[in-house]
This record gives sequence, structure tokens and C-alpha cells, in this order.
Amino acid sequence: MPQGDSEQARKGAERINAAKVAFFTQQLDLSVTEAEKFWPVYNEYNKEVEEARAGIRQAMGVMNTPGKSADELKAALKTYVDSQKKEAQLTENYINKLMKMMPAEKVAKVFTAEDQFRMQLLYQFRQGGPGAPGSNPPAAPGNGNNNGNRSPWQRNNNNNNTKQQ
Repeated sequence: MPQGDSEQARKGAERINAAKVAFFTQQLDLSVTEAEKFWPVYNEYNKEVEEARAGIRQAMGVMNTPGKSADELKAALKTYVDSQKKEAQLTENYINKLMKMMPAEKVAKVFTAEDQFRMQLLYQFRQGGPGAPGSNPPAAPGNGNNNGNRSPWQRNNNNNNTKQQ
């Protein structure tokens, strides 16, 4: 990869990370003190989960390659299951760590915020990235946080499939 491409990728990753920090801070309504405790634990969790997911990706690569022997496929299936178990155990461990720092309501929002952020990134990618025409996705279903705050990517959408009460 040429130097300019790696620099551009690094800057893109930094922008995504900054957007994620802002999104999570808003969605979780983190105080400064909570944020100082939350981010090191969350970043550690993400690093370890990514390692488990690398095992899943490696196993999927083997399973999706034609001509693999039964023994190779069995080993890949074992790696796949072991990596899935590792990810589940990591999630449980980190939930317990987060519960010692924040109320359960905020810990639960961590996982919904991850999904919402991922959906918004995917939407932006499909729209051609930040700043592209129409790059503000409609509010994600279930994204109402009852205080009217919106992520930077959400727009007011009166046709958002929510029931009127």
C-alpha cells in the first residue's frame, strides 16, 4: 500500500474512532468521570474481542475454501466454536467489569450503541461516506433515548416507523 493510502486509512480510522467516542458518550450519557473509567476498559474489551474474531475469520476462510480435507474442516469448525465461546466469555467478563463502574442501564446501552454506530457507519459507507449527499441516515429503530438528542448522523424523519401514542 502506498504511503499516502496508509496515511489516509489512519486518518479515516481516527475520524471513525472520534465519532464513536462522541456517539457513545452521548448515547450512554457518560459523565467525565465515567468516561475516564469506561474508555480504557472498553478499548481493552474491543482489542480482545477483535482477537477472538480473528479466529472466527480464519476458520471461515478455511471453511469457505473448496477442496479442504475433512480433518482441516473439523479443525476449522473447532476453531470457529472455540473463538465464539471466547468472545462470549469476554463479553460476560467485561459486562461484570462495567457493572462495577456504571449503572446497569448504561452498561446495557453499550451494546445497543455498538449496533447503532455500526449501522450508521454502514449507511454512510453505502452513501459514499461523510459529506456525501444523503449521508445522514434516518433514526435507527429503537434509537429513542427519550431526551431528544441525536447522533450527528441522524436527521429528523417523521416517517420513522414509530407508533404514535
